Amino acid sequence: MRSYSRHFGVFISLLCVFAAGHLRAEEPLRTLNAAFLAYPPMAYVDDNGEAAGSVIELTNRVAAESGVQINWKIYPIRRIYKGLRTGEIDFWPGSQAVPALSEFTRETGSIGMDVTLCAFSLGNTPPIIDPQDLREHRLILIRGYTYRAQLDQIFAESAYRPIVTPDHAAALQLLQMGRADYLISYNDPVGEVLKTNPETGARCDVLDSWPLVYVVSSRIPEAQRVLDALNHGLQRVNAPLASAEIRGDVPPSLNHPDKSAE
Repeated sequence: MRSYSRHFGVFISLLCVFAAGHLRAEEPLRTLNAAFLAYPPMAYVDDNGEAAGSVIELTNRVAAESGVQINWKIYPIRRIYKGLRTGEIDFWPGSQAVPALSEFTRETGSIGMDVTLCAFSLGNTPPIIDPQDLREHRLILIRGYTYRAQLDQIFAESAYRPIVTPDHAAALQLLQMGRADYLISYNDPVGEVLKTNPETGARCDVLDSWPLVYVVSSRIPEAQRVLDALNHGLQRVNAPLASAEIRGDVPPSLNHPDKSAE
C-alpha cells in the first residue's frame, strides 16, 4: 500500500510538472522588436512618425493572425545586421539568403514580395546586358543601401570611383546633369521618386531580383517560436488569396503586382 501511494504521488508530481510546462509553452510571445530599412513605398516613416508601407501593413496583418505584438524601429542596414547578430532585433522583413547574416539568423518562406535591383539610365545610354559591363562606366550608389556581393566586387574594381548620394532625388539629379552613366538602386524607391518627377524617364536594366522573407535572429531564446508564428501568420494571410486565385476571382493586378507602382 505504501508503495502504491508513493508511486501515485510520483505520478501526480510528474503530471503537475508536465501541465506547468505546457502552460508556459502556451504563454503568448512577448512584444517583438522588428526593424525596417527606409525603402519607400514598401517601408518608411509616415507624417505621424509611424511605420508605414506595403511591407509594414502585410507584417502587421501577419502578426495579428499569429497573436503577436510588434514594436517597429527604423535603422540603417548595418545597424539591422548588428541587432540581428546580438539579438537586440528579433526580426527584419528583408532580403533572402544574405551571406553576412547566415550564421546567426533563420528565415521564413517568401512573404510574397520581391525586390529588383536595376541599373537606371537616361536617354541613349546603352543597356546593361551583363553586370560586368558596369566596370567601364561612371556609377551612382545610394548611401545606406547594400548590394549583392558580386556587385560590390565590380564596384571595387571599376575604372571610376562610384559617386555615393544621400537619396534617390539627388542621384537622379546627378544622372540628369550627366555626372554619371548609371544609378544602381532598387526599382521600388526609384519608382516612388519618379512619381513626382516623371519627365526624368529613367530606364531600368534589371541586374538581379530576389524575394523578401522574415529574417529572425537565432540569438533570441524564442527564435523557433517566432519563426513558427510568422510562418503561421503568413499562411493564414495568404490562404484567402490562394483560394480566390483558384476560383479566378483575383484581378491580374493582384496576381502580378506592379512593384514600381506600390
